Amino acid sequence: MTLVVGGILLGIGVPNVIEFNRNASMTAAANDFVTAALLARTEAVKRQAPVTFCLTDDPMAATPTCAPGPVFGSLTRGFVVFVDENNNVDADGARILTDGTDANGAIDAGELILSRRAAPGSTSSVRVSANCGYTTYSQTGFTRRAGALCWPNPDRIVLLCDDRGRKRAIGDLAAARVVRMNRGGRPQVLSEFADVDGWVPSFPGSNSNVP
Repeated sequence: MTLVVGGILLGIGVPNVIEFNRNASMTAAANDFVTAALLARTEAVKRQAPVTFCLTDDPMAATPTCAPGPVFGSLTRGFVVFVDENNNVDADGARILTDGTDANGAIDAGELILSRRAAPGSTSSVRVSANCGYTTYSQTGFTRRAGALCWPNPDRIVLLCDDRGRKRAIGDLAAARVVRMNRGGRPQVLSEFADVDGWVPSFPGSNSNVP
């Protein structure tokens, strides 16, 4: 009888622990993306220079390579936040923001990396999809265009999911998460099932990654 009761409790407890760990990984990943976007926005205003938050497959490299295009279901995309300006100043000490490498969505010589994070998929099953691989913030804290990359779509959307897809997790909450950065630059995490489900169709091909 003891073994039977123990088996029942184990059968109930193990799935709950697994679900808890999955939810914790998803929440941590979403919070990391929001923190990075907030850092980029704050630093752009403070430094009065463009700051870019971009996805990359090699965030820990000396000079990471930004991947500005859309991505679907990646286990390898981490991110970096960097000052998208090479610190050139004029005779009065004012920043020169017209160099060809300024606000171009790429890490160039002399540009300072402020933060970097490995892909959430390196330690969990969280996959990253995004309708655009970068967000550049201007001195006003608003998002701005970097060349012809991912424009004119004003919303930057990062979709995080694991093998549960976008199903309901608990109540009205989804198993997946959406991190949205609107034209005003404010990042937010969307976790309600209706919100997540509503954004998935905006990712061409993403339904195969977030069923």
